[in-house]
Amino acid sequence: MKYLVLLISFVATPLSAATLSGNPGNYTTQIAALNPGDTLQLAAGTYTNRLVLNGLHGNSGAWITIEGPATSVATFNGVSGNNTVSLRDCSYIEIKNITVDCLGLAVDGIKAEGYTTTPHTVHDMLVENVRILNAGNNQQIVGINTKCPCWNWTIRGCEIIGAGTGMYLGNSNGDEPFIRGVIEGNRVYDPEGYCIEIKHQNNWPAGTPSGNGSTIIRNNVFIKTSRASGSGDRPNLLFGGFPDSGTGSNDLYEVYGNFISSNPRESLIQATGRFTIHDNILVDAPNAGFAGVYVTAHQGKTVKLARMYNNTIYACGRGIRVASGSTASHVVGNLVFSSDAISGTVTTQSDNITDTVANATNYVTSPSITLSGMNFFPLTGQCTGSAISMTAFNTDAHYDLDFNGNSKGSFIHRGAYSGNGTNPGWAISNTLKTGGPGSGPTLPPALAIIAPAAGSLPNASGASSYTVTFVASGGAGGFTWDIPAIDVPTGLALNTNTGVLSGMPAPGNYAFTVTVTDANTDTASENYTLAVSVVDPGGGSGGGGGGGCSAGTGSPWWLLMCGAGILSHIVRRRRAGLPHGAAPKT
Repeated sequence: MKYLVLLISFVATPLSAATLSGNPGNYTTQIAALNPGDTLQLAAGTYTNRLVLNGLHGNSGAWITIEGPATSVATFNGVSGNNTVSLRDCSYIEIKNITVDCLGLAVDGIKAEGYTTTPHTVHDMLVENVRILNAGNNQQIVGINTKCPCWNWTIRGCEIIGAGTGMYLGNSNGDEPFIRGVIEGNRVYDPEGYCIEIKHQNNWPAGTPSGNGSTIIRNNVFIKTSRASGSGDRPNLLFGGFPDSGTGSNDLYEVYGNFISSNPRESLIQATGRFTIHDNILVDAPNAGFAGVYVTAHQGKTVKLARMYNNTIYACGRGIRVASGSTASHVVGNLVFSSDAISGTVTTQSDNITDTVANATNYVTSPSITLSGMNFFPLTGQCTGSAISMTAFNTDAHYDLDFNGNSKGSFIHRGAYSGNGTNPGWAISNTLKTGGPGSGPTLPPALAIIAPAAGSLPNASGASSYTVTFVASGGAGGFTWDIPAIDVPTGLALNTNTGVLSGMPAPGNYAFTVTVTDANTDTASENYTLAVSVVDPGGGSGGGGGGGCSAGTGSPWWLLMCGAGILSHIVRRRRAGLPHGAAPKT
């Protein structure tokens, strides 16, 4: 007998990622089977046993994705006494395209759970295109809530409607911080309390990021209503200060491109610590004691750096208010319509245009506090002046782009827009904002076939069944699949709805093109080859069963075990079950 001997002293990494299918009956089992790089594709339906992720980790090069369908709805319903999406000791996970319905229960929508004895963290997370409903049992019930140390989160394209509090990021004691997140392109409407609060931060715990960084809040829509606040009135957006010293003390909040509106009893933004606020549109905080932007110390944290420029502020009791004892470094290039436009101590205050609410019609297209009627794009020839020096701001993210994401050119404009006449960008409304400075959601990602990689598919044997699943992302969903009939490998058939190519292939070498088409009739294609070997009549009968392994959608891992100079065996294990072992040729 002849043997191929291979000595390897380590366990190899996955050769490919798997796409698993989940439905209301099996999804908890499928979650337990996920490995780095895998995707759990959820079917439409109602999931009544929550979404619980405990001890689940991808890695920086292979995130785990859990996503609902692009064109229908996968809804996770609340369960009394338990948070609807529960995260504990997790990292490098994407949660996308689901609806979370708390059913009016006293449970949060998505929560990074706190701890009492054993610390844990939840970091490197993407929460995208998630709709959170009926989380308004009381003001303490939260759409997205974090109670353990969290960092490198992106919350993008989510809608939270009617919650007690939209997002509450960081624990109230300041000891479990929310660090260096990106909150972009979301809509939070009609909360009882905050649209978003990011809590103040004490010294960061061990294991959190080092160096300096920013938390980005951009291109969001935060709208409150006249809804009563049972536990006290709250601003639309509040963020607290960073640690007083050490790691994180020089971090920055960067708030830009947002539309923030309608607070009858509080300010629109309350800001503490180190921050830059630019190119936002802030409308309707009529109480004379409150402001579009209120700069103040809070919960033991002071104002250390405050830059506010190129904002449009309308119908606020005070436009920009710097509280007694605090100092703003820059208030520059803003367009403010208020009877008390700018107040407090400001080191550099220049190039602002201020006037009364009644006179705003002389400057902008349609000033209003009614969503359907407002348009703050400048009239032709208005809201300009001499060029503003941007030297103090040129380290800020997208300091040179306006509310629409367009270049500010020579920096002659005042307020959040860099043009005049007809607005070329998003029309203000109670919808997700499209466009804007940075990477907020605009068009869906381009349609692409993402698995398997183009080129050679895993080899097949003419004596074994064969299955491979093609996977697409981006586009408008509703995918259909095609391989020209003349090119389909003999013995295989393509399911045009699922992208599964399967059957008993005939020996030969095949080349073919796979094309996916989405609901908008956009297409993407990749070229593949497949080699199908001839059955070897000399093998397959002894010691191992079927003489080979089918190639499938599972993620193959090679476990190579060596000890004391002896190669025990080589086992190819798939998550769906152990395949038959291949017998050595004699």
